[in-house]
This record gives sequence, C-alpha cells and structure tokens, in this order.
Amino acid sequence: MKRAQPFFWALLLTFLALTPLPAVASPMVENVGAAQVVLSLNPDPPVAGTVHATVHVIGSTSAVLGHTTLRFRTDMRSMGMAGPSGVARASGAPGDYVFDVALEMATPWAIQLQFTGDLKGSATYNFAVSAATKSNGATMNGSPGSMNGMSGMSGMSSSSGNPDAWRNAVFALILLMLTGVFILRRDRRPVTLGIFVGAGLLILLFAVLQNRYTAPAMDMTSMSSMQGTGATPVVLAKVRSGTDNADIYAPGTVQPYLTQDIVTRAPGILQNFNFYVGDRVSAGQVLATLDAPELGSQAQAAAADAQAQAAAARAAQIAAGQQAPANLSIAQNQSASARTDLAAAIADQRAKAQQLSYWNNEISREQSLYSQGAVSQQELQDERAQAVAANSAYQAAAQHVASMQQQVQAAQSRAANAQSGIQSAIDQAQSAQAQAARASSAARTAGTMAAYRTVTSPDDAVVLKRMVDPGTYVQAGTPILRIAVINRLRIQANVAQEDLSGISIGTPMEARLSNGKFLRGRVSSVAPAADPTSHTAQVEAIVSGATTSIPPGGYVRVTLHARGAAVPGGLQIPSVAIVGGGSEAAVWIDRNGTAHRVPVQVLSDDGTVAFVKGALQQGARVVTDGAGTLEEGQAITEQHA
Repeated sequence: MKRAQPFFWALLLTFLALTPLPAVASPMVENVGAAQVVLSLNPDPPVAGTVHATVHVIGSTSAVLGHTTLRFRTDMRSMGMAGPSGVARASGAPGDYVFDVALEMATPWAIQLQFTGDLKGSATYNFAVSAATKSNGATMNGSPGSMNGMSGMSGMSSSSGNPDAWRNAVFALILLMLTGVFILRRDRRPVTLGIFVGAGLLILLFAVLQNRYTAPAMDMTSMSSMQGTGATPVVLAKVRSGTDNADIYAPGTVQPYLTQDIVTRAPGILQNFNFYVGDRVSAGQVLATLDAPELGSQAQAAAADAQAQAAAARAAQIAAGQQAPANLSIAQNQSASARTDLAAAIADQRAKAQQLSYWNNEISREQSLYSQGAVSQQELQDERAQAVAANSAYQAAAQHVASMQQQVQAAQSRAANAQSGIQSAIDQAQSAQAQAARASSAARTAGTMAAYRTVTSPDDAVVLKRMVDPGTYVQAGTPILRIAVINRLRIQANVAQEDLSGISIGTPMEARLSNGKFLRGRVSSVAPAADPTSHTAQVEAIVSGATTSIPPGGYVRVTLHARGAAVPGGLQIPSVAIVGGGSEAAVWIDRNGTAHRVPVQVLSDDGTVAFVKGALQQGARVVTDGAGTLEEGQAITEQHA
C-alpha cells in the first residue's frame, strides 16, 4: 500500500494539471429606473446552443411587476446580426421571468430586455459565448471541421492542434518534479523512481495527443474586435403626429343574449310536451301542462273559504259601525230618562216631607187647642188622619226615589256596556277583516299554484335542449327545457390588456360572421380586470340577431375602432422604441441607412404607444427592434417584424 502512494499522487497531479478549470461568471445586473434587473444564464458561462435565462427584478413593488411584460432581443454585435427574440414567461413571484434562447454561434452576444406596462425601460447585457464542443478541427455552431462560412474572420484559426498543450505539460512536469523531490528524499527505491519517470513520460504523451487532436480555446477578446461587413437588421416604425384611431383585432364568439332553463313550479305528470332541439317558441306560448287535479280542488276550497271569511268580515263591520252605536244611544237615552225621573221623585219626596212637617206641627197645635177645649175631639182625629196620610205619602215618595236611583245606576251601567261594546265590535270587525285577508291570500296562492299546471315560455327563444320526456312525474323546480334568446346577441371579444386603453363604453365594434355578414354594435361592457394567465380582458357588445343565421357560440373575428389618446405637442411612437429612461430617454432613427441617437422627453407612455418631444419630425423612422445594441453611425437595414 505504501508503494502505491507515490504513483497515486503522481497520477493525481498529472490529471489536475492537464484538466482545464471551468470559467466562473457572476449574474449580470443593470438598472431600469429605480429597479435592479439581474440576468442569470445557464450554463454559466454560456456555450453555443440553447441557453436558459432567468431574470429577477429587485426594487419594485408587486403591484407594478404584476402589470409588466418583458420582451427580449439578442444581437451578435461584432457581426452586426440580430438573433432570436420573444416574450419572457412569468415564473413564480412577480418580477421573476424565464426564457430560453438559441445562441448557436461562439461569439460576443448582447441580450436586451424591454419592460412594458407599469415598469418601463430597457437593459442591455453583453457577454461572450464559447464553443459548445471541441474536436479535430475548428468548431462553430457545433459543426466539426467547419467555420460556418466564416473562416476568414480575424482571430479565429481553422488549423488543428492546441498551442496550450505544451504550456500545460510544462506546468504538470514542474508539479511532478516538486512532488518527486519531497517523496524521493524519504524513499529512493528504484520502484519509486521508476514511477515518477513513468508519470513524466505519461505527461509528455498527453501533451502530444492534446496538441494534435484537440482544438484551441476560442479567444473572445480577439473576436470582440471583429466587425460585421453587413448592415444590422432592425425593425422601423414611422413617427406620427396627433391622434390615430387604430383598429384593434381580437378573436371573439357570438353568444345568446340570454340562456335559461324552463322549470316546473308545481308537481304533476308532464303532458302535451312536444318541443325538441331547434324549435322556436314565442313569449307566452304553452310549452307543457301538468296533470295535478288536487291543485284545482285546493284552489276552489280556498276561494270558498275566502268568500265566507269576507261575508263574516262585512257583518262584523256592520255591527261595529251601526248596531253598537245604536245600542249605546238607547242606553244613553234610558240613562237620561232615569235621571229625569229620579229628579222628579226627589222633588216629590221633598214636597211630601214638607206636608208631613206641616201636619205634624198642625197636630201639635190641635192637641194644645183640644186640651184647652177650643176644638172638638172629632176635629183632632181628622187632623191626625191627615198627618198619617201625609206620612204615608212621604214614605211612598222616599221608596220611589230609591227605586229611581237604582234605575239610574242600571241605565248608566248599560250605557257603559254599550260604549265597551262599540270597541269590542270594532276589534271583532278588524279580526274578521284580517281573517278574510288571509283567506283571500290563501285563495290567490292556491289559484297561482293551480295556474302553474300550465308551463309557458317567458321569451321569444329557440330550444337548446330537452331534459325530460312526456309522461314523467316531475317535482316543483324540475328543468324540462333549455332555451336561448337569440333575437339579440352578445359579441364577446378577448382583447389584449395593452389595447384596452383605447376602448370604453360606446366604442364601435363589428364582427364578421362565417357567412360573410357583419354584426355591428357598440361596446356595452368592459371587464374591470384582465385574466392573469392570458393577459386579456373580455369586451362585450349587444347587437340585434334577427337577421343572422349563425348559431350562438360560433367564432367570429372582431374589429374594434378604438380611439387614440393624444398629447398636445407630442409625437407618437411605439413604446418599445424608447431606450433608457428619465433624462436619458432616447430613440434611434434611420438617417440614410445609419443609426442616429436622438434624445427625447417622454410625455406619456401606456406601454404600447408613447408621446414624446424632441428633435424628431413626423414621418421619421425610429428603430423598434434592435435598438438596444446600436452605436452612433452604425449601418442598419430594415427588416419586417
């Protein structure tokens, strides 16, 4: 085991020396306004082929990033050639984006990120892409032995061999010698010495093979100085003035104005039900009847009870309004008559009392005269008879007064009872009226339920689906038909969120049908929020469908005649033409086939259309695709987007 240790260390040092170390690159950071945009590439450093890019935005709110779209463009700056472009995909939290891009050539590249929406601006990242593979002969775009038609470029060699092989061999031999000095000081056996000699020969053999069969590493610094012989292809757009009413095209569908299920409102056996898919029905047309005779009987019974309760209420009302007041009047008259009789009886009693007092005094006087012999006994007896009669009359008058007092009390009691009877009669009348109202409501309910045995259509419509068959017993609330109102239609279009700024209630809309006809109307509603997945919002218009033959639900091509938003004194350009931000904002224009940078002041920008001020003229052409990598005076040529 000890003898194998020198050989192990020698081999390890050999492979470490001959194995090239991978380059390490850090994520690239640029500023867009107040935000920092970090671009990371995988593989890192990138090699020719498909590269996976990850973008992370720092320093902006989620609300802003949630309404931001990221587009990317690539350019081979040293060769004046545009590469792939597209839209990045949102990934995870707001502000995270990913995209894949094919960088097929080992050369300096630039990636421009263009932000539109709530976050606006662009950032450009420059980096070098190395060759994807190494084989006998130079490699470009992964094709061995070929330079893809560019063998004449400076700084690139198509000759075989790697001039770095001998440099690596010298470095490995130096390491081997240093290790040998350390080990041979303690172990000078011939076997150990032979191991180090063999390792040296092996290093020389690896150097020969590497020099002959491997390609040299591409020098990116020399390649950065290469300039393309052709003009850089860019996409151009004209500078406009004022407001342009642009047409917006969107996919759409034609939907019925209303779709509803016809349901039964009462239980019963379904009869006279003869409608099928495609049949047209009119408002109020009978669609089916329900066999439910008990509902009719219940309605008749409820109606009879309502009539009886109404008659009782009328009688109670008459009693409260006529009989009770009459009884009170009689009682009050009787009470008044009794009080009058009582007053007469009291007066008669007083008169009788005076007569009795007179005769009592007269008897005393006659008795005195009789004792004196002034009157006879007969006269005295006559006087006494008169006094007895006066006393009897007084007693009778007193009894009559007592009797009349009782009659007055009885009359007053009857009057009070009559007064109470009026309120009682009123209460009874009100109760009878409430009972009559309840009976009448029950009768109406029973009548309505009985009327529900007939099922009618609520609108002019067409039958979409038949859900049950005739003869089926159904419960209340059972759907039997699905109908659609198509004399009016809804045109529903899905409009991209960047096009919504020019659309509002009343915007003209037209839809081309498959038969060549057009449906025209005005926007009646705009969805308040866009779909987070498709980034579109639904726009709807209601139109007449009386003359169309397209089935609801069919696809149509929708055109919206949107209005432009003008800024006084501003020139209109696409938002993507602006590079930089704030006071550094500028555009690139085409000046006789060369790029010229013009500073501008951004007046407004909705992410699609911007209004700017600057040394621009109406009709000039600004660069919208490829502006991020241009230099002053660089040759450009127009290509279609």
